[in-house]
Amino acid sequence: MKIIKKYIVNKLVVYSLILVLIVLFSAVPTNNKNFNVEINEDENNYEENVVYLLDDDNYVSRVISYFDNNGIKDEIKSKIDILINGDSSLKSFYSLIPKGTILKNIKVDKDTVYLDFNKDILNVNEYVEESMIEGIIYTLTEINGINNVYIMVDGKLLEELPNSKKKLDYPLTRNYGINKKYDINSFNDIDKTTIFFAKSNDDQVYYVPVTKVSNVSGEKIDIIIEELKSSVYAQDNLNSFIPNNVELVSSNVEDNRMNLVFNNYIFSDNNILEEVKFLVSKSIFENYNVDEITFNTEKDKNIDRIKRY
Repeated sequence: MKIIKKYIVNKLVVYSLILVLIVLFSAVPTNNKNFNVEINEDENNYEENVVYLLDDDNYVSRVISYFDNNGIKDEIKSKIDILINGDSSLKSFYSLIPKGTILKNIKVDKDTVYLDFNKDILNVNEYVEESMIEGIIYTLTEINGINNVYIMVDGKLLEELPNSKKKLDYPLTRNYGINKKYDINSFNDIDKTTIFFAKSNDDQVYYVPVTKVSNVSGEKIDIIIEELKSSVYAQDNLNSFIPNNVELVSSNVEDNRMNLVFNNYIFSDNNILEEVKFLVSKSIFENYNVDEITFNTEKDKNIDRIKRY
């Protein structure tokens, strides 16, 4: 009897397991091909959304979020929303526009954006008010074709920073500068050169533009390379991956292309690091109206070509 009972119990367990498996499989979609297509379509709706937020070292930093792009006004709204409320995927970065600020209206006219905020934007902390303006300018001019920004409060042009009362000269362009470092001995012949550096946070690499404000003393390309080599920025965790013994032998612009000739120290294991090419190119495109950059040494020509993107 015990053997028979055991046999019956085992059968019941087996049948129960089979029934559970049948129910589970019936709940899984059988048309896997269509299921995968839906996922891909959803992913394809999202595009990179470049915004400038404040990092832990108080640098206005170029970081990437994602958004569902349905046109230029939606793109602007998405960017401004992140500048106000931050982004949960960018936990180590901080928004620049005071929370509670409302973007009341957007107008786009050719290469110019007009933003109309409510008066809550005037509640910005005095220590980040200039960073806020920099963040707005650089975030919006990342949009292809947008070069100028106007900021209004309740329909009136914001003519000065709320706390310091520093005047704002319109249109606001990237020539306003960002994370500005001053090295001047005269108020004559002042120029700005913006250089991009790399930083990392929680294994995430992002980029920090620094505008050097100085008296004109040479070509911007020379300033770019010298600043990228400088050990001063390493103290602020800014990296360029360029060793101090790299020298720019020559440079020239021809047919909308900048040709760079370096000494052999530009190489690392017989290659130029991708990070070096990116930072040098990004810095050049920020300061020169060229569409292509070639990397050369005195012996090796056309090692690489970087096009404006």
